Order: sequence, then structure tokens, then C-alpha cells
Amino acid sequence: MAEAKSDVAGSLVPVTKQQATVMLEAAYLWMDLGKVDHAREVSAGAALLMPKSEVPQIVQGTIEFNDGHYDKALQAFRRAQQLAPKASLPRAHCGEALLFMGKVTEAMKDLKAAIDLEPDSDGAAFARSLIQAKEDGVLPPAGAKKK
Repeated sequence: MAEAKSDVAGSLVPVTKQQATVMLEAAYLWMDLGKVDHAREVSAGAALLMPKSEVPQIVQGTIEFNDGHYDKALQAFRRAQQLAPKASLPRAHCGEALLFMGKVTEAMKDLKAAIDLEPDSDGAAFARSLIQAKEDGVLPPAGAKKK
């Protein structure tokens, strides 16, 4: 019998990109439905299944960010950054979490690094929009802890 091939590098069991997408979209759906615990479970399962992919870590961070747990979000985004050190999106998300934590100087370093890493990427575009929001006075939000 031929061994099943995985589309997701480093996955523990064969996983197609479509299967991974459905799993991660399910986590977002649970989050949107207000079932944050279910979203956390699904994203944690995806992270265990795909330990070398930064994407489940970004999903976990997004769930925590949307639930107002910026410190936990930052931890997840940093794990994603460790898995994909040359990718801009994890860096941009780190910058976003830091802005919401009121750590503007640190946030700006991550946002600028995101742009430098991949200038034409979605992560760089996201970083630019966050920098613009900061320059426009929209971020950090009122009540963010200044550090």
C-alpha cells in the first residue's frame, strides 16, 4: 500500500491543504459564533496536527486577540514568528497585539520588520495599515496600557 502524501509540510498525519483550510476555518466560525472555547480547541488541535506550520498559531493568536487577551495573542503570534522567521504576517500580528497593549515603540519595530521582510506581501500591507492607524491617532486604542 502506498503511503499517503501530505500537502502540509511537517504534519503529523497526511493533511491536504483543503482539510487544513476547513479545520482552521471551523475555528474562525466557532469564534464568530461566540463559542471561543470550541475555537480554541479546534485551533489547538490544528497546531498539534501541523506543528511546523505558523498558520494554526496565527489562528490561535487571532482567537485570543478577538477575545481581548492580547498577551496570549502575542505569545501565539511569537510562536508563529519562530516557525516562519522570514514571513511578514506573524510580525505584523505581533505589532498589532503590541499596539493594543500600549507598547507602541516595540510594536513599531515589529511592523517595520514585517514591511522589510516581505515588502509586497499581505503582511506588509497589514503592517502599513496599522502604522497609518497609529499615525492617524486611531491606535493604540484609548485605555491601552502605556509601557
